[in-house]
Amino acid sequence: MLTEERYLTLLNEYIARDIPMGSAMAKEVSLSELTRLFHCTERNVKLIVRKLEEQELITWHPGRGRGNRSRIEFRLPRDEFLLQHAKRLADKGEYRTAFEVLNQYEEDQGILDQFMKWLNGQFGYSEEENSNSGCSDLFRLPVYRPPVTLDPAKLFHSFDAHLTRQIFDRLVQYESDENSKIVPMLAHHWESNEDGTQWIFHLRKGVRFHHKRELTAHDVVFTLNRLRDHSVNEWLLYTLDHVEALNPITVKIVLKQPNWLLPRMLCSACAAILPADLVSEDEEKFWRLPIGTGAFRLTHWSSNLINLSVNTEYFLGRAYLDAVSIVILPEEVPGSSRLRWEKLIDNEARFPSKPEKDWNQIEGLGKNCSLISWNRNKPGPQQSLSFRQAVNLIIDRRQLIQDVERGAPARGFLPREECLASSGFRYDRDAALQLLEESGYDGTPLDLVTTIQQREDACWFVEQCASIGIQVRINYISFDMCNDEDISAEADCILACLAFADDEVCQLETYLQSQGFNNHMEHNLRKWIFGITEEILATASIEARSALFQQIEFRLQDEAQFLFLVHRKINTYVHPSIRGLGINRLGWMDFKDIWLTSPICSCDE
Repeated sequence: MLTEERYLTLLNEYIARDIPMGSAMAKEVSLSELTRLFHCTERNVKLIVRKLEEQELITWHPGRGRGNRSRIEFRLPRDEFLLQHAKRLADKGEYRTAFEVLNQYEEDQGILDQFMKWLNGQFGYSEEENSNSGCSDLFRLPVYRPPVTLDPAKLFHSFDAHLTRQIFDRLVQYESDENSKIVPMLAHHWESNEDGTQWIFHLRKGVRFHHKRELTAHDVVFTLNRLRDHSVNEWLLYTLDHVEALNPITVKIVLKQPNWLLPRMLCSACAAILPADLVSEDEEKFWRLPIGTGAFRLTHWSSNLINLSVNTEYFLGRAYLDAVSIVILPEEVPGSSRLRWEKLIDNEARFPSKPEKDWNQIEGLGKNCSLISWNRNKPGPQQSLSFRQAVNLIIDRRQLIQDVERGAPARGFLPREECLASSGFRYDRDAALQLLEESGYDGTPLDLVTTIQQREDACWFVEQCASIGIQVRINYISFDMCNDEDISAEADCILACLAFADDEVCQLETYLQSQGFNNHMEHNLRKWIFGITEEILATASIEARSALFQQIEFRLQDEAQFLFLVHRKINTYVHPSIRGLGINRLGWMDFKDIWLTSPICSCDE
């Protein structure tokens, strides 16, 4: 037990929490009492007392003579000590422990608020002394959800994909500006044959992994084969026949069928290129601290903290920041106390209610969609089209936006111009009741599966269903269980928020990923969608592909397979000294683009 914990134990035992300032902070004790309190020998108690004195936490006045009790004088009041203790833990990166200490007693809420106010000041930009170059620009920010994995082949969540993009690179990348085009990354040029069944990618020379070995075509071949053969994201390469290295800087990809979307699919974080030598040598060890070619190098990864250091030799240009620290705070921190420097995840409110006047606001409609997926491969009321339509009609999306969300009503997966006008969305309680009667609903409860992050939406949905007599039971699961096939199969419906960082690719993922909503669709619908996706891949025209995707959405709407809810709004505030901070398609900030305007570094040279 730490000395600080011993002191807190003594305070809890002998000093009242509501003791007035200036009151006596001393108590009479005996060594035998302390042996019982600390569950140790008298000899160990004396060692504990000596240590507490050395740290100037107590003054010990030993009793003189038989029957005279000793006296312990406490140097720090409980509130002051708890706050200092929590700060020291945070300084050491032990954030979760700090919150555990402060959350032991409800009456310590005031101390927690003080700690949060102090912690808030620790985030954002800071200049830190560096033994090599004098000063380092550090960007520190908190998150409330740790990454599940950084393995591109296993990616499922947007935060994981965002971190992966900081550490690894893909062959090509998608620029979602006005032109929305694919641009070079690890490959500087690519070409295909006339029917889109063979593609050749020419790699840049001199690109190095963080362990200094140069990237070669062998790494690309290894990565793509691994992605196809051993991953939940194998759907990304389901058209692949084989891949080969023509020489150290040229890769040839041969497909089983035309796929004009291949370059776009290779922009996905799931297709990030790995160092074949390290992964093959010891894969378990590699994923403890993975290595890529990205703008940042992962230097520390624990349950409390993720540290990224700049890759000074990055082939696309050195990032402005020297380091990024991502502090993982407990999800239980109340929304009102959450810290303003965090980029929003799933639109949870983490910006100040009254930001400073000169702070810049970043706001926009995210490439996302919250929805209900109905499991049509499990017996239950959701098998009835009339039932699914009834639920759709009882959902007042305008009210949902007013009560819970900030955003726009959703007609499909991606926000479109017509989404901005909510007046076109039908809410009809009488029609819902009629359809419910037609469905023959007998009051059987529905099992809804979702994560705790979707709690407000889930509770709101339950209330709407209850208003027409539909019972819904919520089963909350952890974030890392979202892609569990068994859980998906057992649920009558799932509430989720999907992020569409890559428009067409993410839609394909929704239809094709084996652990996804694909398992909720009945056989004929799956078969039809698969046929349309093959046609999409074989279509070179973006406009024609868009029309095919629209066909799928129209049928999903006709069959009420998905109940589309809202597109969430991204809204955060940033300090004016931080530049280059924009929201990417994953709903996060690209660390490489951030730069800082600040006074000239005052660290000693």
